[in-house]
Parts: sequence; structure tokens; C-alpha cells
Amino acid sequence: MADKCTSHFSFNRRNPGHWDVCTSARRVFALRGGPGRYIVRDEREDRHTIPFEAKTIGACFQYIMEELTYELIIAEGQDFTVIEGWNV
Repeated sequence: MADKCTSHFSFNRRNPGHWDVCTSARRVFALRGGPGRYIVRDEREDRHTIPFEAKTIGACFQYIMEELTYELIIAEGQDFTVIEGWNV
């Protein structure tokens, strides 16, 4: 039996240089700009990041996908280091 999809997102183009990335509940990223200078704002509630800047929409999409699909997986028997949360 396949798992039910519980988390998804969509890329929505409003007009040239104006994209929104949304979940079913809200906008999570806003991409704004024009050729040679695009800015991505991370609008997730638990994030306080500096806006990402790139020359192309493709690079911005790659950054957004990295953020949305990142999974930290530690294999059994693998060594890992834990640091304090304030240090991140």
C-alpha cells in the first residue's frame, strides 16, 4: 500500500520575475527580480535567513528545491556529532 502524500508544494508564476512557492496552507518562498538579479525570500515561520540572490530563475529554483527536499538521514552504525542549537 502506497503512503498518502501529506506534504506538497507548487511553483506559481504571477508574471515575469514574480514567482510564489506555496504549500497547501501558505506561501513559503517568494522569488522576485529580473534578468541577472533574482532574490528568494524564505517565508517559512521557523526560518530567519538572509534572502538568497542569483542571476537566473533556475538557480533560484534549485535553491528552493534544496531547502524543501533536504533530509538528514543517519544510517545505523554511522558516527555523527551533535552540537548545541544556539550554535547553528
